[in-house]
Amino acid sequence: MNQYYIIRNEQQAGPYTLEELASMAITPDTIVWTEGMADWAPAREVSELQTLFTPTSQTPPHYSAPTYGMPTAPHYSSAPQYDSAPQYHSSAPQYNSATPQGAPEQRPPMPPNYLAWSIAVTLLCCLVGGIVAIVYSTQVSSRYLMGDYEGAEDSSRKARTWIIVSACLGFVFSIAYAVLLIATEAFTSY
Repeated sequence: MNQYYIIRNEQQAGPYTLEELASMAITPDTIVWTEGMADWAPAREVSELQTLFTPTSQTPPHYSAPTYGMPTAPHYSSAPQYDSAPQYHSSAPQYNSATPQGAPEQRPPMPPNYLAWSIAVTLLCCLVGGIVAIVYSTQVSSRYLMGDYEGAEDSSRKARTWIIVSACLGFVFSIAYAVLLIATEAFTSY
């Protein structure tokens, strides 16, 4: 059974079994090493660890009451000895990237988030519509960074729409308020 070393908080830890790694809930980006590997690599690149990251549709195990008097697993006086892992150098990790050589990452440009306009509309025109525009504006970059490019475009369009609607409503209410003030002033002067 393979023993795995991992990097946690910039420190080498281990060795761990596959079951121990599963209970630790490591991520695909956790840096690991096991005997037979040339150097440290992200866990997603180690084929034996792929089962830790794929969702399973297994039913949970059924636990029953302990049965006393049953034989237990043997206890060993010392842990088995393994070859030592290569030392991890945190200043310059030497592992392959997830992007294959010669295949540039295809990302569309990030759509505008209109955050400054959303804040200006909130402060100067329409509070409710401006807040909705701010919410959509903040979703643009987070969706883009998660790889949801269509969602980022959609949030950008909705932010722009709410900015325009809020600015128009603010303009209409300003004109109506000015007309009301002039009418009230003219009515009270008679």
